[in-house]
Amino acid sequence: MKLLSAGAIRRCLIAEPGNAIFSADFDQVELRVVAALANEPAMIAAAKKGESLHKLAAVRLFGADYNPDQYKLAKNINFTFVFAGGAATMVERYEITYAQASQLMRDYTQAFPALARYKRKEQDAVLRSALADQEYRAYKSLQSKLFQFRTDTKAGRDARAAIKREMDRMCRKKVGYTLNAFGRRLIVNAEKPYAVVNYKVQSTAADLLKQALLDVADDQELGPTIRLPIHDELLGEGPIGKAEYLANRYAEVMTREFMGVPITADAKVYGGSWGHGYGAS
Repeated sequence: MKLLSAGAIRRCLIAEPGNAIFSADFDQVELRVVAALANEPAMIAAAKKGESLHKLAAVRLFGADYNPDQYKLAKNINFTFVFAGGAATMVERYEITYAQASQLMRDYTQAFPALARYKRKEQDAVLRSALADQEYRAYKSLQSKLFQFRTDTKAGRDARAAIKREMDRMCRKKVGYTLNAFGRRLIVNAEKPYAVVNYKVQSTAADLLKQALLDVADDQELGPTIRLPIHDELLGEGPIGKAEYLANRYAEVMTREFMGVPITADAKVYGGSWGHGYGAS
């Protein structure tokens, strides 16, 4: 069975004659949410200035004269670090050596220490909720032993793998619990406690969009124009002559603060279909 491409799907959403499709979408909402949750000063300051958090990471990791490839790598590291990845994930996805990936992760941790502390704290909370007290102490003891073995030798890697298997065995079929920023209960697999930050950030960003959707829907002028929410974006449809105005109104209503961090939105007019914004004819 042949699957439709994203572009083909977008071209299926067509405006009525005389109308245009437009949207407003949040700016780097996941990174701004995690900056707020972790109270990471550098990221919060950049968000308040309206600066790119990917650019911030590139400067912190590679210096102000970073090149396009380094910017792309910094962007990838932002998401890898926040959304449950590590050095091994980076090696697999970005075609760099383990030594390079490990050094970049150390540099990132030093650049954003509050974010690193938040990630460790949330993982630990999941394990505490999933394991009995004795199991938790045994798990932490095993975890500390990992650092006794090198990662650049086969013997060290084999020893670490054996310890990790035992840690996974202790956590098998057990779950931990956490709450997102709006009090929604989240279930986290104890074998993958590193996923907790991903769950909290994604669910919080989703709740922010739901709030924004309700706010736009409550607006008498904008409510009838709503067509579809997608991830961090709201699509609307209106007369061609008013499309830019309506898109900007969407962005204005969607913009808000989360724990003191601005969550802004950008407006865009696509045209006769949603696909027109992606090179569709």
